[in-house]
Order: sequence, then C-alpha cells, then structure tokens
Amino acid sequence: MMTTLPLSRSPQAAASGPSQQLYMLLREAPDRAAATAYLQRRLAEAAALPSAWSDGVQGLEQWLELRSRNRAEEFRQYQQGRQEGAPRRHFATLAQARRFLSVQAPVLLVEGAWLHSVLDYWRHAAYMPLVKLYLDYLGKGIPAANHVAQVRQVLAVQACSTWQDLEDSGFVQGAIRLALASTGERYLAEILGYQLAVADQPAAQPSLLLELAELGIALPPPPPSDTVILNVLRALLGDAPENAAQFLQQVELGYALGRIGLQTLPATPEDGAPQDPPVANGSANAAIFAPPVTIDDKTAGAPPEPEQARPILRHRFDGDEHAWETITSDLGLLEAQIAACGGKAEAMTMLARHMGPSVHHQPLGLMAARVYSQLFALA
Repeated sequence: MMTTLPLSRSPQAAASGPSQQLYMLLREAPDRAAATAYLQRRLAEAAALPSAWSDGVQGLEQWLELRSRNRAEEFRQYQQGRQEGAPRRHFATLAQARRFLSVQAPVLLVEGAWLHSVLDYWRHAAYMPLVKLYLDYLGKGIPAANHVAQVRQVLAVQACSTWQDLEDSGFVQGAIRLALASTGERYLAEILGYQLAVADQPAAQPSLLLELAELGIALPPPPPSDTVILNVLRALLGDAPENAAQFLQQVELGYALGRIGLQTLPATPEDGAPQDPPVANGSANAAIFAPPVTIDDKTAGAPPEPEQARPILRHRFDGDEHAWETITSDLGLLEAQIAACGGKAEAMTMLARHMGPSVHHQPLGLMAARVYSQLFALA
C-alpha cells in the first residue's frame, strides 16, 4: 500500500501570502473567481518577460528542436563527466536532496493539474492528444503510475513534511497550476504554452532526476509533450487561421507563466565535499551510461500498462431504488452512477468531475481515471 501525505493545513498556512493561500484553497476545491484574479496578475507579469521564440508555429518548432538538441548535448556531457569520475552536480548528500524535495513539493503535488479542463474536449480530435497527456499524468488510474501518488509516496518516505512552511514565493508555480485547472477552458492557449515550460522547470532536468535516483529517490519525469503541443497547435490554427496571431501570443504568455517564480536548481556541491554513496540498486548507474535522452522519446516517462485491462464495470446494477440502498462504499456508488448514465457523453462528464487535482490520486479518482481511460480508448 502506498504511503500518503496528509493534506491538513499548518498553522503557518493560515497567515500565509496570496500564492500559498490560493494554493491551499484550490487543493481542496476549485474557485473560479479567485483563480481568475490570480492568473490575471500573473499573466501581467508574464507579458513583461522577453519572447522565447518568434515567427509563429514555424519559429516555435525551430526553437523546440534547438532546445531538445541542447538538452540532449548537455546531458551527454554530464554523463561523460560522471563516467570519467566527476561527482554529482546537484546533490552531495541525501539531506540536500530532501531539502530540494521540500522546496519543490508544492509544484510536484499538483503535477498535470493545469490539463484537467481538457477532459471536457475528449470528442474534439484536436484536443485528444492533450486528453491522453493528462491521462498519462494520472497513470490512467493505475496507482503506481499516477504522478501525484508517486510524489506523495516519495515525500512521506523521505520525511519532507515541512513544505507548507515555505515562503509565499515557493507556492507561485503550484498556485498557477491549480488556477489553470480551475479556469482552464478560458485559458486553453495558455495551457498549451505552460505545458511547453514544464520541461524547463527544475524537477524535469534529467541530470537532477538521475542524481535523486542515485540517492534512492525515484521521481517520475514529465511525459514528453513538445510534439503533442505542436500537433495540437497545427490542428487548432488550421481550423481558425484568422485567429493565429492572437492565439500564439496567448501560447507564449502561457510559456512565460511557467517561468515565473521558479525555484532555482540546487547549487553545485563544493569540489572535494564528501558525497553520500549511491544506493546500491544498480538502476541509477545503468542510467548514467545510457544514451542521451531526448524530450520526444516516445517511451520516456510513459506509465506502465496493466498486464490485463479491467472490465469497465465489474458488477451488475438493476437500477431500482432498493439496489441503490445496498451500496455501501464510494467506489460502489461511482460504479452504480456509471451504470446509470444515459450514454457515454454523460458518463465522461461525470467521471471528469472525479479526476481533478485534489482527488485523482485518491481511490475514487483512480477508479474514475481507469474507467475514463477505457471509455476514451473507445472514442
């Protein structure tokens, strides 16, 4: 059974700044008005940042290709250095890694949250890749593949329980993610841009993930998504070319949102500083000498598939009022509600409500994600 991290608020959280207050609020339930107001302020900050690319979709594609090549080369050089005996770049000790986890916890605990609203567009061909991407973050309902469930497990095992006491700046990115989840249909273009920024954030860096693995900490990497976003953009702009300039400007604002308030990568340990030995599990050392990883590797970060898919419904419900009275669990009630739906569209809408950032890693949300994934595969 996976260990979970308590969701209770600390006394400090009650007197926290605006980002932490919103973060704690939206982790419990969506608040569209509060989320919209927060996003408007952050988008104004994002608009002041320099542009990352130019020349429309073609310029974006060239920029992404360059970023991918640069990242692969940087990781290749890192691997070569490690193979030649260089020490770890980010974490000399397990204690340093745990401090990093505590700082990153508000972001990691809402992995994929910004994509929740795309579930409403499962019938639109242009958005189907985004639905699949969100389901990847959710592990398609498999607990061991759900990113947030994995993060909660790591934080509990590593005793990283002080993250709620961080300064308000430590909650900016987490609050942005949850705000996008609460208002997503209004900010679909910004969501696309934000997804592009995820690969630049600290916890997505291959060398850092590798060093955590050496110290016995397995964080899931974000699913590769650059090609997904490009394909979605081409499909959307092909349907409405007259809106391309405005839409792409919003995409760029979304990318800039992902650069606001980032917690920096850990400083390089001092030369000669004693380093904790790697955990003797063999997996980290194998990864050091593996070929460089590129962001569009179709297998990178992919959650494991179940050996045998479960049936969509495992029980029969007669649908009369006495049958409903015999239901004794939330999972049983959800299954009965699915069976009672008038059609697939109604079932998908109902299931999506149970797949939000605050619940998708819980038993009810995991079941909803499993059923949604199976129904979506039949679309």
